[in-house]
Amino acid sequence: MRHTPNEIWLEILEKLSDTARQDVYLHQAVPLSITADALNIAVPSAYTRARIEERFRVDIQRALATLIGAQCALILTVDEPTSEGNEDSRKTQNKENFNQLPDANRTSHTHASAPSIQDETGLNPNYRFDRFIVGSSNMICHATALAVSENPGRDYNPLFIYGGVGLGKTHLLHAIGNRLLAYQPDKKVLYVTSETFMNEYVESIVNRGSAQGFRTKYRTADMLLIDDIQFLQAKEGTQEEFFNTFNALHMNSNQIVMSSDRTPDNLVNLEERLQSRFQSGMVAEISMPQFEIRIAILRQKCRDQGLENLPDDVLSYIAEVVRTNIRELEGTLVRLIAQATILKEDLTLDFARQVLSDIGPPSPIRHRKTATSRAIQATVADYFGIQTEELVSQKRTKELVQARQIAMYMCRELTAMSYSNIAQAFNREDHTTVIHACRQIEKLTEENDEERQTILQLINQFR
Repeated sequence: MRHTPNEIWLEILEKLSDTARQDVYLHQAVPLSITADALNIAVPSAYTRARIEERFRVDIQRALATLIGAQCALILTVDEPTSEGNEDSRKTQNKENFNQLPDANRTSHTHASAPSIQDETGLNPNYRFDRFIVGSSNMICHATALAVSENPGRDYNPLFIYGGVGLGKTHLLHAIGNRLLAYQPDKKVLYVTSETFMNEYVESIVNRGSAQGFRTKYRTADMLLIDDIQFLQAKEGTQEEFFNTFNALHMNSNQIVMSSDRTPDNLVNLEERLQSRFQSGMVAEISMPQFEIRIAILRQKCRDQGLENLPDDVLSYIAEVVRTNIRELEGTLVRLIAQATILKEDLTLDFARQVLSDIGPPSPIRHRKTATSRAIQATVADYFGIQTEELVSQKRTKELVQARQIAMYMCRELTAMSYSNIAQAFNREDHTTVIHACRQIEKLTEENDEERQTILQLINQFR
């Protein structure tokens, strides 16, 4: 058996399909070293690494197992050229590798540099499906997102993903775009936040000559991924422009994917015609993952940080005390690692309890309640020591009003109920009462840490 990195790489290329061997990104890969445990390959950019990971990791790993052994891992290292000489050397090595393949397997592609995915599309190549941990809390959302990436503009158009902050909505939007480009690199994919869309629209109005360019940019996209669509609320001019953009894309069967922190019918300051269009496709919820998935997310983060041996009891503790969102879950782990590094302490359960004492001990409740309006009312009533009937009555004592507002806020956060449905559950005729209640509680949580912890404690009984 041949043992040099180039020889091993050449044998791997021979085992790949003809289509794979003609891929432009494999042409940019240069073998650096080979051991019994790993084949190290250099690539010129994170984008190239992401494309090879997405398309060929499984096949390359299978070939490695045959040639070296199942224990041999593929390592892709970003090695950006620091000079023209280094770049020329890389291209020469690539050419030599591919020239050693049989004539029928040689590619006719030129050795063009990989495009900058963020400059052209707004996509982050690190957000991929293979880095998204799937569980019951996001299974439907993940499946529809994957289907959209494989067959855009067909079954789920538009796709509307909703859920709380930091639960993976943005990750899925990027993953959809990245996967489509991995298999159809000629497609025009755009990822933007609704704020970016609004700012560019305003700029096109100020600079009248750029209006057509703005419309061409968005209305000719094969796939438009727009994050945090709820921020278009009360922006009448931007809503009108997005309505026309939506129609232009949908009419041409171009895919539209949106994310929001609430369902379309809860976007109360959005035009009804937009709400109707958002609901015309697939509306999928993403919620806080259950305990076992939180553990898996933490383990993946540990691998990213180069920590493979963090004790299970430490990970379990973090997963128990952090039940708000994935962003805070990962942030808590990073905080703990940083403290241990700075203080030169071992990452033990006792140390974790000490560092995370401000979060509090995990709740003994392991079986989460099902979030319904009645269950939420009963939970809030029990906490405040009042009768459930009082929450839905017309009484307006100070304590009762606050408890009622908290219960209304929890109904909006934990269920898919519309403002009107929440109002009915509390015997209110006008849904604006619920809107006012939610705003009051949002303001309260921003201004009062103690009240915020109380409300989180109540919410966590359902998560």
